[in-house]
Amino acid sequence: MSTVLPASHAAEQSAALNLSGRRAIVVSTIGNALEWFDFMVYGFFAVIIAKLYFPATNPTISLLATWATFGVGFLTRPLGGIVLGAVADRVGRKSALTLTISLMAVGIAIIAFAPTYAAIGVAAPLLMLLGRLIQGFSAGGEVGCATAFLVEYAPANKRGYFGSFQMVAQAAASLAGSFFGAVLTRTLSPEHLNSWGWRVPFVIGLLIVPVGLYLRSKLDESPVFVEKAQKNELTTRPIRDTATKHWMPVLAGFGLTVFGTIGTYIFLLYLPTHATRVLHMALTDGLISSTIGALVYLVCCPIFGRLSDRVGRKKLMATALALSLVTAYPIFAVLTAHPSLPMLIVCQALLMTYLGIFQGCYPAFISELLPSSVRSTGISVSYNVAVMIFGGFAPAIVQWLTMTTGDPLSICYYVIFGSAVALLTIFPLRDRYSEALR
Repeated sequence: MSTVLPASHAAEQSAALNLSGRRAIVVSTIGNALEWFDFMVYGFFAVIIAKLYFPATNPTISLLATWATFGVGFLTRPLGGIVLGAVADRVGRKSALTLTISLMAVGIAIIAFAPTYAAIGVAAPLLMLLGRLIQGFSAGGEVGCATAFLVEYAPANKRGYFGSFQMVAQAAASLAGSFFGAVLTRTLSPEHLNSWGWRVPFVIGLLIVPVGLYLRSKLDESPVFVEKAQKNELTTRPIRDTATKHWMPVLAGFGLTVFGTIGTYIFLLYLPTHATRVLHMALTDGLISSTIGALVYLVCCPIFGRLSDRVGRKKLMATALALSLVTAYPIFAVLTAHPSLPMLIVCQALLMTYLGIFQGCYPAFISELLPSSVRSTGISVSYNVAVMIFGGFAPAIVQWLTMTTGDPLSICYYVIFGSAVALLTIFPLRDRYSEALR
């Protein structure tokens, strides 16, 4: 005999589920945005940090050292992903997410208050290096844990939409970072900006940490993780199982992440420096354009994440990759020939649209390739290894290529490479958007 629930009771259950889902999105997004905010601010103020912590006779060498230190933080990302991803798969997503934001606070504090080279000499760049290493370890765990958490919390027909907020967090962080950069560079004198102004965003990020810790401590565990735990379907060795049983989806995730990470760190992070150093535009122009570009990305990610729940993820991602592959060269060629703020805004907005389409679908797509027992570990490994190799050192690589070849279009060749790798990777993969999570 079946029992029909009253309509009011069903509505209450639906409302409770929606509230829980929205809370999970908001709390995860806040924490992840904090993780990325510090990365983006470092990139936006790279020129100033170069002068204060890596002084050199040649300003290009100084900037290269700054970007290299930025990239060094990515060396610890795979380690952080493995350790914290395993914690998420064995103990729970909630515990791992709380741990990542705690570690990030330490890295932020070191960078925010580190004395300059003029004050303590060689210890200054070493402190900056230590802060970046801690940040890298923390961020390495954040991506896999937050992605698994959001997708597992989602209703079956909204996994793309929920997962897209992992990328919305990155966009929000970039938007906040570029906003602070634009405001500070317009309102403060160069002397004040160099002496203390650049530290302000880092201190604000540090002040948000207690709020993030409190909110994450109040999260309920992922329903999928709870169900697997109750059925005793979790593994006690997620690292080993990932390496021996699920290496194919991890390899696929790696290939897809090549484009995502190159796009993120070139389009969002490096373009202000490229506009300043290579195209000889004002720093403020680069920051304004990045703010608009981040806003475009912020809008595109959830729209195409939701669309992927209806039409599939693979076709949308492949389309974005093909467009990037074909149009990257003409976009950068036009920008190089006509370097102006309006042209920079148009070119960056177009590139961010491609990235938003791809990244809006990416979290759910990669999550659906892996079973719940190793989802956090698998995502963490594939994502962070690709980021370490192709993303973290992307600004330094492009800076070096441009300096060595003298070709201002060196930046677009790296984008074309990433687009081609991801496009070749996605063709043989199965789109599981309409299937239940394993």
